[in-house]
Amino acid sequence: MQSAVSKDMSANFRWQTDQQVLDRFTLVDLFDENTRDEHLNRLMTEFGSPTRGHAASMTAKRIGYLAALMIYARIKHSVSIKPDQSEFISIEETSAKAGWLPVYSFPLETAERSQPDVEWITKELYAKVLVPLVELLAKEKGISRAVLFENIYTYIKWIFNSILCDTAAIQQLVDIPSGEYGNVRRHPIATYVSENRDIRKTCCLYYQTQGAAKPCKTCPL
Repeated sequence: MQSAVSKDMSANFRWQTDQQVLDRFTLVDLFDENTRDEHLNRLMTEFGSPTRGHAASMTAKRIGYLAALMIYARIKHSVSIKPDQSEFISIEETSAKAGWLPVYSFPLETAERSQPDVEWITKELYAKVLVPLVELLAKEKGISRAVLFENIYTYIKWIFNSILCDTAAIQQLVDIPSGEYGNVRRHPIATYVSENRDIRKTCCLYYQTQGAAKPCKTCPL
């Protein structure tokens, strides 16, 4: 029998369902140069990315969405999050589309949270996983840390403001000094908070995707 947690994740997010799996890798697998290189090349050959910089940007958006789901599952359902088991899965029906989106999965095992959520997001998720991954993706020509961090922030903001309805948490994350987020040049969240909440400060390059009809609605360009 499907658990209430699994039902929620499947019904409301791009959660893994019983479909034909073409490829899968974890968040931590992206630290491996060969895995990362293979993934970026695949985005270019099969999913409409014109350059590795563009592919890196699209990857950061996928990372941001998975990070948002991890935050949601932890806060809403007390799921014990393990980045080395948090997966990106490409499935049969989306494999040939330029606007490729994976589905996502991680174990839905619950455990008592011993660390405050905001501290976990800052020190465990950002400092240990997201910031190092951004540093690796930023090595690709044609993409910047600013774009990559905003790609992730966009989903963090969405999960707190629109899904969890906890706008205070974003402010808490903004108030935490940037040094708490790891080796960053700019604050990975406060930098992107704007009075015009609907417009990004950077362009994610999605408009360059093969088959893209128009830019994102929130594009600053």
